[in-house]
Amino acid sequence: MDFILGEAVIIGTCINISESGLRGPFSSPVPAGADGLLTLYHGETSFQVDAHVESFRSGEARVRFVLKSDQELEDLRAFLKLLTPVPLWRR
Repeated sequence: MDFILGEAVIIGTCINISESGLRGPFSSPVPAGADGLLTLYHGETSFQVDAHVESFRSGEARVRFVLKSDQELEDLRAFLKLLTPVPLWRR
């Protein structure tokens, strides 16, 4: 993932994600309270969303998604489905 903050692009790794946001370490400090554009990647697929940094401690940020429409929420849900493995009993 990457977080665009002004003219800076800060690279990070997502370790926990939900419909409301995520947490994970970044290569550089991301100031708490910052707003920017977050891009998530999974293989060839990406998802961009406005985001707000809730906190940054010990190299790890907690980021809240700023969803502006029902369509963005649906797009996020579709992206999250790509990340969720299908249980063997459902195959």
